[in-house]
Order: sequence, then structure tokens, then C-alpha cells
Amino acid sequence: MPAGTAYKPLIALVILAALVAASIPFQIRIDEIRGRFRSVEGSLYISSSSLKKLSLGYNELLADIYWIRALQYFGSKKMEEQNPELLYHYFDIITDLDPKFVNAYRYGGTFLAEPPPFGLGETRKGIELLDKGRKNNPDNYNLPLEEAFIYYFYPKDYEKAAELFREASEKPGISPLRRASMAGMAASAHARGGNSELSRKIWEIIYETSPSGGRREFALRNIHEIDTMALEDELTESLKEYVKRYGRLPSSTEDLARSGVVKNGIPEAPVGGKFILAPKIEAIKSSELSKRKIQEGTTFLNAKSARYKKLYGDYPRSPDELRKFIELEATADFPAHPLGEEYIYDPETGKVESSVVVD
Repeated sequence: MPAGTAYKPLIALVILAALVAASIPFQIRIDEIRGRFRSVEGSLYISSSSLKKLSLGYNELLADIYWIRALQYFGSKKMEEQNPELLYHYFDIITDLDPKFVNAYRYGGTFLAEPPPFGLGETRKGIELLDKGRKNNPDNYNLPLEEAFIYYFYPKDYEKAAELFREASEKPGISPLRRASMAGMAASAHARGGNSELSRKIWEIIYETSPSGGRREFALRNIHEIDTMALEDELTESLKEYVKRYGRLPSSTEDLARSGVVKNGIPEAPVGGKFILAPKIEAIKSSELSKRKIQEGTTFLNAKSARYKKLYGDYPRSPDELRKFIELEATADFPAHPLGEEYIYDPETGKVESSVVVD
């Protein structure tokens, strides 16, 4: 055994014991300070600059102590007893003491931002904490990724979400697959926000550069969807011209084509299927895209109905109750039917179906 090897575990134990001993005065001092401010628990009672003076240079160790205190304090409180101001202040202190404490930004930011019953609903404060984390950890991809999801689901600022997804994808040290996935999220957010041209360009880059056949196929599928939606818009404009000219809707897309309003007839849809008339919303829609969206909508609604039963012991009593539950969870909107029709809900089985079947 090399000289000194046997002493390494002993040295490690001595260092650990010293750190624990060093932390005791900090904890006692913190308790003394907390005692003075016990009557105003929940207010901003101590500054990070004061704590830095207490730490004697052991900022990271004191950040760890505060991290444990934060978990103990907030973990012992019911959701309705939580104080967002105090929580934000706790994590602001922790990250002042240790600006590289990535999990403090992530945990604090997401818990603050997510709406009840999963968080405190202080989206702006959560974003502020994650912004601080991104500034102090410019090479970390998790922080812009977490913040992108917050922007996507809660304020529904899709362009800002896309910007953050793209920022995350450009960080060093991530795999090509993960990089492509985050670029795809950015493209999807741009599409959701109405910037289909930029979304298409991103998918084109992914299609042209990805070494994965599956990823290329997925990118091409999205390109075809964007192109099909563009044709839907063009044909709907022609439909409006038809209504303006004849004062009524055509009976079908064939009727629309025969009128001469559509130049060069009804095109083929890049995603397959055909274009159909949706009279309820006075639009032309792709049968294939509509079928996909109906499937996505019913799958989502059935999953939410099942989740409601798991939480409350029975299915929602009506579509309105299911809608209110989805709004409460705030992770997505109640899906609109792509053809302007209705979703049919059975409260006995909790099942949701479309009122129309698309061929």
C-alpha cells in the first residue's frame, strides 16, 4: 500500500468533522437572529450581506444550511400556509451565498411559478429566480429549459419560450440528440406562437443536419404539417371570397373548386388525406390534421378525466366541471375541436369522444 493511502479516509473524516463543527456557530447565530424576528415570520428579516459576514468565508456551507432550513420550513407547511415572499427571499439568499447552486434556482423557481395546487402561482417571482440563475450559470442548459417550460405553460408566451429553448440547445456539453430535441421544442413553440415561417426553417435545419433517421422523419412530418396549415389558410381565404361572391357557403370543397375562386383547383395535402369544409367555423381544413388533432384532444381529455377520478374518487359530473379542472391544473387549455364541432362527454364512464368522425 503506498505511503499515505491509509490516511486518506482519516483525513476526509477529520475535514468533515471540522466542517460540521464550523457550521454549528452559524446555525446558533441564525437561530438567535430568527428568534429576534419570530414575530414577523414571513417577512424579509435578514439580508444575504449579513449572512456573508457570519459565514467567515464559508458561503457555500452556509448556503447548504439555508437550503436544508428552507426544505424543512416549507416542507412542514400546508400549501395555503406558504408565504411566496419568504420563499423567494430564502432562495434569493441561498443563491446570493452560492451563485452556482443550480438546484436552488430550479426548485425555487418552478415551485414559485407553478399554479396551485402544485406551486404558489407566483410566476413572475419564479421567472426572476431562474433569470438570476441563467445569469450566474451561463453554461447550464437546465435553467433556460426550466424557464422555457414556465413561459410556455403559464403566461403562454410562446415566442419567449422558443427563445429560451433555443438558448438551452446552444449550451456546451449536451448531446446532439438532446440539442436537436430542444431545437425541435423551439420550433414547436414558434409554431404555437404563430411564427410558422421561423418554425419551418428550424425544422428544415434539423432535417438537413440530423444523423438520426427517426429525427429526420419527425422533422419532415412537422414540415409537412406547417405546409398543410399554410394551404388551409389559403383555401380558407378562397372560401371567404366565395361567400362574399355568392352569399353562402359552398356545399363542399368540390363545389368551391368548380366556382373558379380557387386557382388551379384544390391541391393535395402534404400530410395526406384531403381538404374538407368545416361549416361551423367557415374554414377549409385538412382531414388528416383534423383527425390527428381530434385524437390528441380526446386522448388529453380522457387522461384528465381519469386523473380527476384518481384525485376525487369519481369522474367529473359534466364537461364544464372537466374544463374547470383543466383550468385549475393550468398545464394546458381545454382543446378546441379542430372543425368547430363538440366533444361528447359521458360522466358515467368518464369517456370523451368527438361528435364527428373524420374519414
